[in-house]
Amino acid sequence: MDERIAEQWEANAEVFTNLIDGTGTPHHHEILNPCVDRLLGDVSGKVLLDAGCGEGYLSRNYARKGAIVTGVDISRKLIDICKRTTAQEEINFHVGNICNLHFISDSEFDLVLCNLVLLNIACLPESLSEFSRVLRPGGILVFSVVHPAFNVYGPGSWEVGEKDPKTRRRTGQYFKVDRYFDEKEYLRYWRTRQGEKFPKQFSFYHRTISTYVNALISTGFSLVSLREPRPVSDNAFFDRERRIPFFIVFKAKKT
Repeated sequence: MDERIAEQWEANAEVFTNLIDGTGTPHHHEILNPCVDRLLGDVSGKVLLDAGCGEGYLSRNYARKGAIVTGVDISRKLIDICKRTTAQEEINFHVGNICNLHFISDSEFDLVLCNLVLLNIACLPESLSEFSRVLRPGGILVFSVVHPAFNVYGPGSWEVGEKDPKTRRRTGQYFKVDRYFDEKEYLRYWRTRQGEKFPKQFSFYHRTISTYVNALISTGFSLVSLREPRPVSDNAFFDRERRIPFFIVFKAKKT
């Protein structure tokens, strides 16, 4: 993996941890996590790799549900935070590059989870190939990315109106997107819950949906399910996300 990516996550590790706040952002709770839970199914007794585990909230979540969890992340600071904030659950955390999981044996896992990671790395084929290698025959990969067709970190953006005083969010008028087929890297700042910029920009790699699907097929997976999750409640804050999908989630099986 590009050293720049590791440097980005090292620089942003503390503010990212504050953003996640131990259990994920509102978008995770309301949209993404329920979908990922359904696709993974019952994890009790399963050996699970959390590839790109960040500060470890999903590792902790699935360990509490009975999975035998290994978490890997490129950022040493984030792995240190994982170890510091994981008191009750037994999880093996490693500093590592998901594009080259040389420290993991073949066919070691039943499940691989890669949540909102592949859109931030250049080595998509290499990482999927490694996931295939470390999965047992018939093993399951679930990964999510921000939806490529409606990606505010890529070729699209919302045209917004005035701020809604109830939700404290600008109303969405329509989403505009152009040059969807231009696959390239973008640099973007994330923001804290208070609206402040992160210390360093993140790399985002825009890819088409067909690129993700074909990469899966070429690395020994068959696509089991493709989801574009909606908010699970009628919370007015998520009006935009009820109109267009914010995330896309893939479930694939090692053939």
